[in-house]
Amino acid sequence: MFLWLQDDESILDAALRAGADLPYACKGGVCATCRCKVVSGEVDMFLNYSLEKDEVEKGYVLSCQTLPKGPNVRLSFDE
Repeated sequence: MFLWLQDDESILDAALRAGADLPYACKGGVCATCRCKVVSGEVDMFLNYSLEKDEVEKGYVLSCQTLPKGPNVRLSFDE
C-alpha cells in the first residue's frame, strides 16, 4: 500500500518510490514488462505501445503509463 504524492506520477513510479519490487524495464510503454491487471478501482492508461486491444479490454494496463482515477486501486502483477 502506498500514496501518490503527485497527480502525474505513474502507478509504477509511486510504487518504486515506496520501495515495491515490481517488474519493469523501459518505463516508456513499449516493452510490457510492467504489465498488470486492474483488480479493483479505476485507472487511466495514457500511453500504450505494447498491449493488444483484447488485453486492455480484459483489464490489463502498463503500470508505467497508468494513473489512478481514485482511491483503492488494486493491481495484480501475477496474472
